Amino acid sequence: MEASKTNLSGSPSRQPEYSVVVPVYESDSSVVELVRRLQPVFEDQLEASYEVILVDDGSRSLTTWTTCQQLAREEPRVVAIRLMRNYGKPGAVLCGLKHARGRWVITLDDDLQQRPEDIPTLVNYRDHDVVVANFRVRQHGRLTVLASWIKSHFDRIILGLPCKMSPLKLFKAEVAQGMLQIRTPYPFIPALLAHATTDFVSVDVPHEASEHGKSRYTLRRRVRQFSNLLINNSSLLLRWFGGFGFLVAASGFLFAFSVIARKLFGSSPPQPGWTSLIVLNLIFGGLILIALAIVGEYLIRILEGISHKPSYLVREMAGGEDRDDERLR
Repeated sequence: MEASKTNLSGSPSRQPEYSVVVPVYESDSSVVELVRRLQPVFEDQLEASYEVILVDDGSRSLTTWTTCQQLAREEPRVVAIRLMRNYGKPGAVLCGLKHARGRWVITLDDDLQQRPEDIPTLVNYRDHDVVVANFRVRQHGRLTVLASWIKSHFDRIILGLPCKMSPLKLFKAEVAQGMLQIRTPYPFIPALLAHATTDFVSVDVPHEASEHGKSRYTLRRRVRQFSNLLINNSSLLLRWFGGFGFLVAASGFLFAFSVIARKLFGSSPPQPGWTSLIVLNLIFGGLILIALAIVGEYLIRILEGISHKPSYLVREMAGGEDRDDERLR
């Protein structure tokens, strides 16, 4: 059911039932195909109103933004937003959530690996706060699948998520509002969802090959995403190093006691060796430096967090004239 709403200029507008948020990076033909395939899904299958929010995450090629602009001019249900630079997918998603007006929000990637035709399957479970698409067979390389499995494993350990996360998700507008209340320069979407609700459900859907031929989520991006989970959303690394330090200290005390016992009972203590001493110094010196680097990373992120550094900045928009034109988020 559509609800009437008044925009900033005072003219009435229609609130869509669904907002589809698509982070876009270095794409053109796949975005056009995605928008085209969304129309029959909502008009014919769901018979529901919708909007599409395309967020260009600082693409180097101007072709991407030109394509998004053209789609926004041709289709009134499309809103195109261009960010100042590449902030990463989480920042682009949050920007789309900020401008979404639907009662339910749907997120998916721009490379058509998640099929728009599977959205009705997720809608069947929209009574839950968050509906996540689960891909039993992923069309990725082995390294990408392994990295995804490791991340999902830590998501469950650290965040307590009941299911694997994927780019294709449906969640209520109230969940999106809860996610936006958390201000962090290093947003991590699963953590924001876990903060907002515990009502998750997973639905099996197919997974397609990327239109770009290979995943654009490079090893560097995956490491950065994984560091956001470990450092910004947990103290797991500090606990691990604390536990390891305790074991090392306990081993040192046991070794000292063994040397004293041998001396008291007449046994000769082990002869000192320069090689073993140097090796131990190098190993534990390196571990100390790693621990200091981890603590330093925590401190840097804390400082950037309290400085209220935004997770994204908007350069320009196309379409959606009744949107708020505030540029800083």
